[in-house]
Amino acid sequence: MRCDGLSYKRIADTLGISKTSAFEYVKEIKLTNGSATKHPVQGGSEPPIERNSARTEKRSEPVVQNIPPAHKKEIPKTSIKVFTGDELIKKTFNSLEFTGKFLELIGKPSRHFSGMIWGLPKGGKSNFSLRFADYLQEYFGKVGYIAAEEGESVTLQEKFKQIGGSAVEVLESRNKDEIREYLPTTHYDFVFIDSINTAGIDNDFLEVLKEENPKTSFIAIVQATKGGNFKGDQALTHNCDFIIKVVEGVAYHTGRFNVASEIKIFEEPLYEKNPLKKIPELKTQSDNAKESVSETKPTFPIVTSQVVPPKPAIMSEPNFPKWPAKSLSSVAPVKPKLTPEQEMAQATITGYALLGVAGVGIIDWIWRGLKKAGG
Repeated sequence: MRCDGLSYKRIADTLGISKTSAFEYVKEIKLTNGSATKHPVQGGSEPPIERNSARTEKRSEPVVQNIPPAHKKEIPKTSIKVFTGDELIKKTFNSLEFTGKFLELIGKPSRHFSGMIWGLPKGGKSNFSLRFADYLQEYFGKVGYIAAEEGESVTLQEKFKQIGGSAVEVLESRNKDEIREYLPTTHYDFVFIDSINTAGIDNDFLEVLKEENPKTSFIAIVQATKGGNFKGDQALTHNCDFIIKVVEGVAYHTGRFNVASEIKIFEEPLYEKNPLKKIPELKTQSDNAKESVSETKPTFPIVTSQVVPPKPAIMSEPNFPKWPAKSLSSVAPVKPKLTPEQEMAQATITGYALLGVAGVGIIDWIWRGLKKAGG
């Protein structure tokens, strides 16, 4: 109708709407179809311009057909969940029952959570992260630790020695696509990424990992800039449940499960090992070598020999020569010739023996005499 030269007032009267609504309709149609006015605009006080019959029939068409399609859209269905505060209070959630230092620091997080740990180099963020990972492994589920920075190294080995070993599975990779492909093939209750900067993972990619692994909790370890802030998008702080900043061996926490808190990492153990889980002792290369040797050698029963202590001698024995033993069928042995010293020693022994016999006889004689005298 506007193209036919009718004014906005005529259009409003024909459609039964206000002049402003007519103007808005025409404006929207122009933007949609790019149509231009073909005839000069007729003033509201001018008489109606007679056109041909086709155009007259067009003006008599139902009003609904002239309404733009945009105003005919149906309201989409929504997935908004509605509940009251009283209903929420009655609901129970599956939370992790943290104890000790981790309860003091973080509180009791939900079963599936997202965390962020960051700090300057050599401040203790990796040491704290490993302790946190081992604590979760001991009591709450299977943990995968993506060591993108250190990998299989002496430094990581020392960190595990400090906590007495661990059953945490370490994954060494710096390829974010490789990490993304691997995680769905196995099951981890918790995944640590140390660090997301080294692995080339940003906030958007981290959210993709969370969506593809909905039953896994992710803890991102983030590097810091020289200015003292963390590296990465500010959205990292909004898409996690708690943030832990580690500075010179102290962990500072802010989050949804507890008030702001802090603990010292190295002064005392943050947790105790689970007594129901037995962790194999750390063995050196020499221990492994000993085990391999012991496996090849047969084992025999150990027999302890009884050692009889020698009797104390009253006097030194003479040094008699030793002769080889002969069979019973051999000729009687010939008496060996003794040296003067040996003869003197033999005579001394004989003399002592005689004195002993004589002494016994004298004592016996005296005893009998005394017995008779007394009788």
